Amino acid sequence: MILFYLGELVVAFLLAAAQTAWAPRGRVEGLGPDLVLVLVVLVGLFRGAEEGAWTGLVGALVRGALTDFPPGGLFFSYMGVGIAMGLLGQQIFSDRLPVLMLIVFVSLLAARLVGLVFYPTAGFGSWLVGALIVGLYSAVAALPLGWLARLILHRPSMSLPGGTGRPLLTRRS
Repeated sequence: MILFYLGELVVAFLLAAAQTAWAPRGRVEGLGPDLVLVLVVLVGLFRGAEEGAWTGLVGALVRGALTDFPPGGLFFSYMGVGIAMGLLGQQIFSDRLPVLMLIVFVSLLAARLVGLVFYPTAGFGSWLVGALIVGLYSAVAALPLGWLARLILHRPSMSLPGGTGRPLLTRRS
């Protein structure tokens, strides 16, 4: 189990480094995807709330170390997204890639909104445009990362309620 956590730390660091060093030609309006948050969403969906919170903590640590965002907002938003995705992971159809893209987009907007509370900006319009660009870019980046996550991470099996009660359809004798 410790190898999983160490591997998660290494992957989060590599994604944060890739996000920071994203090619200038690959940026839209100077903004790139939030790959670390995509990792938090994927681990939360596939591994549960506890693993999602842990990945959110690790993601906030490595992202805070490589960027100039205040760490308080990163910890709160990333860990919150990880826990929320872990709790909703069994309830939503995240195996479908368009739904996964929508989940990443909404999660990124929620994380950016929480970050706005901790680190307010002067212009809300420019913040909103930036959040939408990063959200759309991250949703597109979630496609290959989601495909890799399906290969590497295994979703816990869903347990359906057993048949201990009276059956819904019965024959009358």
